[in-house]
Parts: sequence; C-alpha cells; structure tokens
Amino acid sequence: MLNSVKYLFLASILFLFSCKNDNASKIQDKELITLQGEFDKSPNDSNYEKLITKYLQLIQANRTDKSLVESLLLKAANSSEKLGKDSQQLVFLNNLIKDFPQRADTKENILKMINLLSKLGKKQASEVMALSFAKGFSNETKAQEFKASITSAASPEDYILNIGKAIFADTAKGFSEQDALAYVDACEAFALVLPKDPEAPEFINKAAEISNALKTYDKSFSLYDWLNNSYSDNKRGQMALFMKAFLFDESLKDVENARKYYQEFIDKYPNHEFAKQAKLLMENLGKSQEEVLKSLQGKNKDK
Repeated sequence: MLNSVKYLFLASILFLFSCKNDNASKIQDKELITLQGEFDKSPNDSNYEKLITKYLQLIQANRTDKSLVESLLLKAANSSEKLGKDSQQLVFLNNLIKDFPQRADTKENILKMINLLSKLGKKQASEVMALSFAKGFSNETKAQEFKASITSAASPEDYILNIGKAIFADTAKGFSEQDALAYVDACEAFALVLPKDPEAPEFINKAAEISNALKTYDKSFSLYDWLNNSYSDNKRGQMALFMKAFLFDESLKDVENARKYYQEFIDKYPNHEFAKQAKLLMENLGKSQEEVLKSLQGKNKDK
C-alpha cells in the first residue's frame, strides 16, 4: 500500500511467507541488542537504518518462527513510529495485521493505519479502511465517527466499486493508472480489516488482476501469496497459486520459477480443474509457439 520504494521492495521479499511453526525461539542476537540500545539512546536516521536492516535480516532468517517474526514486526513498527517514519511504520503494521489478525492490539493498529494513510495522502485507502472498521467493529465509538464523517459511500464495498468505475471513466484517456493504484490499495485495506468477510478474497484477487495490468508484479506476487496462504480453502486462494506460476511463465518468461509454482500447484491441488492445464503448460515451458504446436500435433497422432 506504500510508495516507499526501499521498504516496499524489502517487504515484498521478506514478508511473503507462511508461518507454520508455533514453537517460537527467542533469539538473543548480540548485534540486535546493541543496535536497539544505540537507537533507544540516540534515535536518529543512521541508527534507525541499521536497526531496521537488522530486523529485516532476522525476519528473513527466521521466517518460519511465527512468534519471533510477530515480535520483530511489532518492534520494527514501534521503532518507525518513534522516529516518525510513517511509510515504514505503515509497511510493518500492514504485515503485522495481515499475518497476525488475532492480536489484541489489531484494532488499535488498524486505527493507526487509517491515520497514517491519511497523512501520506492516501485518502481513498484511508476512508475504505475506516468504513471497513465501522462495518467490522460497529460498537466502537470510532465506528460511529467514521460513518458520520465519510459521506461519499454507504459501505466500503460501494466505495471500492466507485473507485473501480473511475479506472475507465475517461474514455479519451483510457486506463487511469492513478485510480488503478488507488483501487489496489482500497481492496487491500478492506481485506486487512475484514479478513473473514466473504468479499475479502474476491477483493484481493481483483487487486492482483489490476496489479498485473499495471505490471507491478511484486505487488501481484504479494497479493497471490496472501490469497494462497490465508484462503487455501477458497477457490480464489487455490487459483492464486496457478496465477502466480502463470505470471512467471507468460509475463516474466521466468521458466525456473514458473516450473516451481506449476509443480507446487499440481502437488497441492491434484484434483483442481486447472491441474491438467498446469501440467500442459509446464511441459511446454520455454518452447516457441511452433514447438508447442508440433508437440500437440504429435500427441494427437499418437492417439
């Protein structure tokens, strides 16, 4: 949801994982303790950069340790808040809410995100998140405030629909990249606040489709991983893995990763209606259209 290039890139690489190990190990990393002490004593940009880099390294190295990653994300968010690094704080809160929605402070962190999005000029994402909060936490005082202050749409779904319409509203200019980016942010905002809503996987999938059109492939992969990790029982969640492989195959021409994810899709969902297509696509990776045609003709002759 952010345009801070360095931290969005790091987040897209470091936070796309499935946390499966509930037996957390507390790492007493001497360098981290030193860097944290230096930052607490003197919270400046230099000490912050060193500390955040260390947090990211530890997250990458211990990504299957659920409790440890949760702790590191929280510490990174708090350190970012202390120094007023709004974009970076938003990245860490985003991942903390997405990967650990049952935390006791999730509501508080959502409210922080709403304010940060507004401060960073992302009004539409902020308001969709606020309306989603009002829908999901209707008894909260803030919910009533949000409903009263946002009059452009009655619900987050309606708000997102209006942003979607704006993408192609100008027939002369065609596709509006600005509105498309806002649509992706809005869909993500909805799913962060209301992960159990039936529309959540639908909105994440729509955001991925728009990201594909924008050729922001890191975001596409992030969204497909979110879908597959969090909604594996849902048709969108299962298809997300196929689409990830297809994106590597068709758009990026990355044969190695395409093969890897086609095979993962086949292994995880052998009875899926697209399993046969995945096998066929995998067999023809790296081949020209002429080679594929000859291969198909050969198979038809054998029959």
